[in-house]
Amino acid sequence: MKTKLMKKHGKRIAAGVLGLALIGSSSIGLTGCGSEANAAEEVPTVTIWSSGGQEVREALQAIADAYNADPEYNTKAKVEIQFIVSGTSEQSLPDRLAAAYKAGETDTDFDLIALDDSAIANIEAQTSEDFFDPIDTSKIPNYENLTFKDNIVGDNFIPYRGTAVYLAYNSETVQNPPKTADELYQWIKDNPGRFAYCDPSTGNSGFSFVANTIYNQLPEEAATSDDTKWETEHQTEWDNAFNLLAELHPNLYQTAGKVQYPMKNAGSLDLLATKEIDMTPAFVNMVLSQKSMGTLPDSIKLTQLEEPFLGGLAGFMMPSIGKDKEAALSVIDYYLSYEAQAIDWNTMFASPVVDTSKLENLEHEDWLAETDMDSMRYFSIGTIQTDIAQRWTEEIGSLAK
Repeated sequence: MKTKLMKKHGKRIAAGVLGLALIGSSSIGLTGCGSEANAAEEVPTVTIWSSGGQEVREALQAIADAYNADPEYNTKAKVEIQFIVSGTSEQSLPDRLAAAYKAGETDTDFDLIALDDSAIANIEAQTSEDFFDPIDTSKIPNYENLTFKDNIVGDNFIPYRGTAVYLAYNSETVQNPPKTADELYQWIKDNPGRFAYCDPSTGNSGFSFVANTIYNQLPEEAATSDDTKWETEHQTEWDNAFNLLAELHPNLYQTAGKVQYPMKNAGSLDLLATKEIDMTPAFVNMVLSQKSMGTLPDSIKLTQLEEPFLGGLAGFMMPSIGKDKEAALSVIDYYLSYEAQAIDWNTMFASPVVDTSKLENLEHEDWLAETDMDSMRYFSIGTIQTDIAQRWTEEIGSLAK
């Protein structure tokens, strides 16, 4: 399903991040300064909790710093970021939320949760269906900037960036990249060992490849439904998809004579960077970030298939156990501003969810035009995602052992 995300045209807007100003000093006893210090103390702290890669953390923090420096907003709240980096031994964010909920905690610092829409089902499964409060968009003026209001999650989710998987390839060795899924499958067979996708249980770029193979054979509405009927009533299509994945298996990247599925999204990109493979599905922002840093060569290009790889949204949700709900609305409002959207792009090349013609001072503006997000194949299947990963592990991952 292709869903309108944004329009492309013209020049773009963005704003630099202002330096934080130090407010007040306890060593100065003047009445005026004391009043300012007291006022500053009364400003509530809104804590944003999130998890994922380091680039997500840096982007969230950069926008939080800009909020805290903005005189229009910093009288309403102070923003702090609590971030759990993927792959660490720290307790996961869903587990922390579930523990607080089951303990009956209220007025916690879980004010806002910034997460991919695919993670919502897991949290609600451990808490309750009404764990996240509806968000009053009438109190978020910049909600009007949002070009993707019609997401399927509902009124308790406000997107603040888009995410999509593209086909990343080495243009030195691939002059004519595949344009359709069938052409890609044939390319893999014709070029054994030169394609890889990561273990889908460790990275969503690999999951997107697997899910595309399944959902290309299902009706459009299946990609935005968590109804298990799409599994039980379409077993033939699922079986065909997994048979195709098994057929492709021996043609994938190998080491020591055995097929290897890289770990995590970064694993397959590492193989592309070292030219051990020529093509892999990858997240747009990861490819562009690595090109910007020089860890991926300029020869690495991005293209999208006619049956686009599955994409999604990252957004804010407001747990019922949070304490500063009114202040949290002002934080969501700022993250939807054109200034914040430009910071998000400049920090991690996050796909904007506002009209990009109103963004300026963008770094690598040409890359934004190349990674066209006018439409994306919006994807949200709830816990079926877990079923896909489990079946892949049992039927495909086991072939590599």
